[in-house]
Amino acid sequence: MEKSVLRKEMKRLRREMTAEERKIRDEKIFENLTTLSRFKDKKWFYIYVSYGTETDTKEIIKYLLSLKDKKDIHIAVPKVLGTEMEFFEIDSLDELKKSNMGILEPNNHRLVNVKDVEYFERLNPAENVVMILPGLAFDIERGRAGYGGGFYDKYLNRYGADDFLKIGICYDFQMQKYDTIKMEENDVKVDMTVTDRAYY
Repeated sequence: MEKSVLRKEMKRLRREMTAEERKIRDEKIFENLTTLSRFKDKKWFYIYVSYGTETDTKEIIKYLLSLKDKKDIHIAVPKVLGTEMEFFEIDSLDELKKSNMGILEPNNHRLVNVKDVEYFERLNPAENVVMILPGLAFDIERGRAGYGGGFYDKYLNRYGADDFLKIGICYDFQMQKYDTIKMEENDVKVDMTVTDRAYY
């Protein structure tokens, strides 16, 4: 299916959810993700800050931040800088502020990536770093349709997609179970997708 058509339809379906349905689905995604062994055993968590009708990540971020006193883990969230996106480590949600678009972004200068942070030299990134990706749709062949800006694809191609365990999260109706998403040469596939109903 063409991404433009798919994006429009998924946006419509997300808008039509009731607040109660969204809450129930978000809670189930939280449970499915945070109990996943491939997620729990990581040391670095790259995760987007949810906006609008996106699958909620704020509770996931709060949960991860609450573990920092007990485990040697790090949380990094994205910020768009011109035509590129970078990730910045945070220790609190208070370090986020709204951008001109109304999206919460990090308000600090602790930029991190798997290529130039000394910490990563002491571990195997692919075994210790997870990225949670947003998307308007995913398919069972691990394809992803984002919002059209290509920020995540560019970031992963720039820094090395294989250095991350890439997990997409979405509501189950966003999974394309009987169709595939048209992928371009530079589009990066996820390693798995977690929904409110299943793992793919």
